[in-house]
Amino acid sequence: MRERGNLTKYAALATIGCAAICCWQLRAHAKDASDFPEGFDAVQAAPDSHKIIFENSLVRVLEVPIPMVGKPEPMHHHRWPGVFLHWDTGGKTPHIRYHRADGSVRDIPSNEAPLHPGVWVASWMDPEPLHWVETLDSGSGQGPPYIRVELKMAP
Repeated sequence: MRERGNLTKYAALATIGCAAICCWQLRAHAKDASDFPEGFDAVQAAPDSHKIIFENSLVRVLEVPIPMVGKPEPMHHHRWPGVFLHWDTGGKTPHIRYHRADGSVRDIPSNEAPLHPGVWVASWMDPEPLHWVETLDSGSGQGPPYIRVELKMAP
């Protein structure tokens, strides 16, 4: 019986420790509010490519398709960190360019991956200041949209 009590204490301490680390990480990723001007929230500025599928006081879940070739997203930002999820089945990925407000561009060329049964892929996303995305080549075609789970917190 005593072992069970110790196990419960250790589990409680581990849970508190994990929660503290998560809170510390979220605070570390917070950005200055000036990086996120009013009116440029992704849902407001790019409503065709950022649709809310769930929202409460803690999280906002967005459906985010890859922009169609020739139809770039408008300039927008994501003020909260979160997780980006997509269903990966292999094949040729889209070739996109990620444009920042300062004029710099990150080119993300397509790559060819063998086809495979679908798997969920999750990536951590820090808050993203003003940017827009264009697709140069849709790869294997317009796949299912990405899901972005934003963790609401004060910038």
